[in-house]
Order: sequence, then structure tokens, then C-alpha cells
Amino acid sequence: MDDSIAFDDVAPVISLMGSSSITLFIGGNYFEQGATATDNKDGMISSSISISGTVDMTTQGTYPITYIVSDAEGNVANAVTRTVTVVDS
Repeated sequence: MDDSIAFDDVAPVISLMGSSSITLFIGGNYFEQGATATDNKDGMISSSISISGTVDMTTQGTYPITYIVSDAEGNVANAVTRTVTVVDS
């Protein structure tokens, strides 16, 4: 079978850069560390990752940042979430 025309039903995999859980102090700075994504057919597809969520560094709370990506065939990766917790100093 020719792999170049084989049906692709394997979803890409997302890997967080940095920790999946971060705790910061109110008034500090949050810097998005990003993520990478690889696919069995498309290779590195990190530039296609969509990131949703925001961190309010002025308000104590827990903020989920979610990463999602799909490959050229439309296979969607399992979403990965980084949890950013903002605490009072």
C-alpha cells in the first residue's frame, strides 16, 4: 500500500512548553510559553495551534489556557490545558 495516499485517521499530539500549572502573583506578568504539535503525516504543525483563554493579572483566580490543533485531514488533537493561578501576595 502506498502511504502517500493512505487515509489518515490519526490525530496530532500537542505538548506544552513549560509547566501545565503556573502560579503567579497579582500585578506580575504572564508570558505565554506556547506548545508544539506533531502529526504522523504533516510533521510539525505548531504554527496551526489555536490558543484560547486569557489571564487577568489584576484579579485573583484560576485561568485555563486551552490549546487545540487539527491536521490537514481534519483530525483534531485532544485539547491540552495550562492552568494559570493568580494569587494575592
